[in-house]
Amino acid sequence: MKKLSLFIAVCLMLNLSCSKKAMEEEPGSNEKKVKLSFAVAAAPELEGQIGIAEAPLSSLIKQLTFVIYRDGLNTEVARQTQLSVDPLFGQLSFELPIGEYKVVAIGSKAEFGINKFYRNNEIPVILPFSAANMEYWQPNSTMGDKHYKTDDTFFGKRSITVGSGTSQQVIVQLKRIVGKLEVIVEDVETFTLDVDNEATGYMFDSEKSFGIIDNDQFQITNENGPISLYILRTDQPLRIELSIGTNLSSRRELTVPIYKNKRTIVKGNLFTPIPHSFSVSIDDQWLPDTAVVDF
Repeated sequence: MKKLSLFIAVCLMLNLSCSKKAMEEEPGSNEKKVKLSFAVAAAPELEGQIGIAEAPLSSLIKQLTFVIYRDGLNTEVARQTQLSVDPLFGQLSFELPIGEYKVVAIGSKAEFGINKFYRNNEIPVILPFSAANMEYWQPNSTMGDKHYKTDDTFFGKRSITVGSGTSQQVIVQLKRIVGKLEVIVEDVETFTLDVDNEATGYMFDSEKSFGIIDNDQFQITNENGPISLYILRTDQPLRIELSIGTNLSSRRELTVPIYKNKRTIVKGNLFTPIPHSFSVSIDDQWLPDTAVVDF
């Protein structure tokens, strides 16, 4: 099975004389800082999933965020976000004291917040690593009115050591944390899909999804083409409902598994030859969003 991976090359530039700012001390701290330069590149492993040997990062994600935590203290010490319109997208730098750290990297086609879901101001919300998270931006601040915002999303974390000495390189592998749900109803032309318990965010420490969309706000039909949805809820079964308009006899509730970097294909009939007969299959092959697939 091929898996889509991105690689983040973290180059630790330890020549302290090259930057006066890198030698400055934090207020009330005697710790010297080291400048870290981050470069982001797409790996050749993308070829089997998007059809080209190497893709620009901006074609895969629209937002890239790094968050760095002091290991052992569980506290956030640095954060940077870039959008794909930035001419230096994928190139970041930090200045950190010598020590042990956890680096978290998140990239998505959907814009998101760190420790917040509503963009009311630019003031960051700081949480310990055990509670830290990302959540797709929502159109309002009402907790019970969260909309479906999931898109292709990647996550990676690892520990690093910032120390004196020769330059070193740290690789952080970003893995896809969403799956895809594809629904095919063979005996009707148009149908409606309800998704009941899709998640809205992702925890850094436990690497599990959380939150829930308001399913009254999210219904989708196949009028404009086959249904293929990104799903973040991969750590528990997804509840869906298929129907035709207000026809109660046509309603079919299903619980289906969703796996990271895999497609769950739900296929069957609402009426004939056997009413409410559906099969669920899992496909390891990840396809481009624009692909039309015949089963």
